[in-house]
Amino acid sequence: MTTIRSTFVALALAAAVGCSSSQSGGPGTGGAPGSGGLTGSGDSTGTGGMATSGGTTGSSGGSTGTGGIQASGGASGGAQGGMAGASTGSGGAAGGAAGHASGGAGGGAMTAAPKPSPGCSKGTGRPAGGQVSVANTSLYMFPTSYDGTKPFPLLIALHACGNPNTEFVSITNNTSFADNYVRSFPNTPDSGQCWSNYSGDVSRILSQYDEVMNNYCIDENRVFAIAHSSGSQMLVNILSHKSDAQHLNLKAISPVAADPYKPAAPMPVLYIDGQHDNQRSADSATNPVADFRAANMCASTSTTYDVMTCNSTDPGHPLVHPGCIIYDKCTVPTIWCSHDDPSYSGTEHGIPCFAIGAMIDFFASLP
Repeated sequence: MTTIRSTFVALALAAAVGCSSSQSGGPGTGGAPGSGGLTGSGDSTGTGGMATSGGTTGSSGGSTGTGGIQASGGASGGAQGGMAGASTGSGGAAGGAAGHASGGAGGGAMTAAPKPSPGCSKGTGRPAGGQVSVANTSLYMFPTSYDGTKPFPLLIALHACGNPNTEFVSITNNTSFADNYVRSFPNTPDSGQCWSNYSGDVSRILSQYDEVMNNYCIDENRVFAIAHSSGSQMLVNILSHKSDAQHLNLKAISPVAADPYKPAAPMPVLYIDGQHDNQRSADSATNPVADFRAANMCASTSTTYDVMTCNSTDPGHPLVHPGCIIYDKCTVPTIWCSHDDPSYSGTEHGIPCFAIGAMIDFFASLP
């Protein structure tokens, strides 16, 4: 059995409690290992790691070259075995995820070729200091290797209620997100900095997306989004609006503590929430997952998705159980991690200690 281990990144937690805005929907897919956690004012999270393992039935993984990993047999053997091989070969994880989505029958797959954005033709180099910002509106951050000629993946991160758009900056610094992605941190001016005005908020998000695409060199085939609490609600609400979702052309998402909105189309997702999140209703976890499963045409059955445990950053640093499963026969990977990290001032509403690394590896595993 092959195991991927991600570096734990210890981060401080904020004590404030996030708000939720009323919106709708969200789809689901694949998950993976990781390190990292959330800080930022008003939101807490931790760090940690997550490990995927090979197939429980059939053969896990396979060969690791540029041709991708052979995913044979096994409901979880395909996806998890494929992800495990991704660290040693380009395009490897693609075969795994495809194998799981088709019930373990898929073979290897090549990573999709980059699609340069219009901004690539400008050849604009790395901005001074590696970032461009407009106070209380937008913030873009660029890897040190960015030179304006090679298309980079784009990460869009939506903050929680009561937090500035810089909430996700320190969380993703010193991770693969900072090294290998252009990062965009939109902001909302809504009351309490909660994403509560869909039309105004989505207009700003789409406008900033267009600005990045038209002025910098981005791979349009690899646009990803992560979010927390109110930001997660905004993210899955976007997916329920077909034209807005098509505009962003997201490759995959990983929302934490969202509310249910029905996605208009299948979407690979790593969905994360607390088992006893007391900032949400009792069914706030199961309802979004049901919407993800419906959009991704998953079976009702699932397989345990192995994720490395970690210690919470909350007082006492209890051991956290990720509680991840991957659903069977989905058209795209659909993973649900129902954890017991008490982060966010003991509410289980925060970003758990394994989350950031899990997001990184999940996105990297996709073809």
